Amino acid sequence: MSVQSTGPLSGRTHAPEQFLLAESHRVVDVDAVFAVLHGELAAYRVSGFVDPADCRRISDNFAASPMRTPRYGQGEDGVEGYFVGASHIEKTTESYLDEVERFAHAVTMLWEGTRDALGDFLAVLRGHQPPVPIRPAAHGGRAAGSAKAVCWTGTGEFLLLPHDDLAQLSDPLQAGFEIQTVRRVMAINFYPYVPAGTGQLKLWNLEPDDESRRRLGLAHSGYPYPPELLREVPSLDVTTGTGDLCVINGNLVHAVLGGRAAPDAGRRLLLACFSGLNADNEMIWWT
Repeated sequence: MSVQSTGPLSGRTHAPEQFLLAESHRVVDVDAVFAVLHGELAAYRVSGFVDPADCRRISDNFAASPMRTPRYGQGEDGVEGYFVGASHIEKTTESYLDEVERFAHAVTMLWEGTRDALGDFLAVLRGHQPPVPIRPAAHGGRAAGSAKAVCWTGTGEFLLLPHDDLAQLSDPLQAGFEIQTVRRVMAINFYPYVPAGTGQLKLWNLEPDDESRRRLGLAHSGYPYPPELLREVPSLDVTTGTGDLCVINGNLVHAVLGGRAAPDAGRRLLLACFSGLNADNEMIWWT
């Protein structure tokens, strides 16, 4: 890994042999997952991880959920997306954990009639040698969320603007929450539905440093990095499809591209959580 400075952006970059996508079909390559977790690989995708019938059921469960909540912003009719599940971002730890408990049953019901794909994935990782403890992040005897479902409705160049997943762990509102001991974030993404031609992931070969975030006013959010500042930074596009599972190095700047889908194709649906190694070298997850 080397240090790079590109105008107002500076940080660490990965060697070409690490800034890559690894792939497999249906079966999880545990070594590839841990390579992403340790920052030795940019991304890893398992195509066809979940069968089409199960994907359709999960999508139907999301659409029917009474806890499906709009997120207002730039999008159709002033709504930029819908979600089921808790997010720790810009909340106190207690508020986040209250939200986890409020959504817990609704998140469980997303898997009704199918299988918990994220839980199955984490169970496979427990077979890693040497063993690594894997559990939800916790605070005061309360556990973090297991998944959050998100359906973005944006129609522009990006469904989700360039960002990193590390900066948000430094928010003073969550002082004392063990996720703040994580130094490298791995995002775990499962896709019950992806319309053809949309929803690609784009990763840039840059892990921004704290000074870059401060200059841009993104110290505790890492969102959004102006796309024009990334034009000269090498990038990698990752195509995802219905039923795929993908893990990415969340310290890298990354985004979700918009693209064009048929008018009746529906919207990309994602179930996700974050993960990383805490101060005791345990793999923890949160949402």
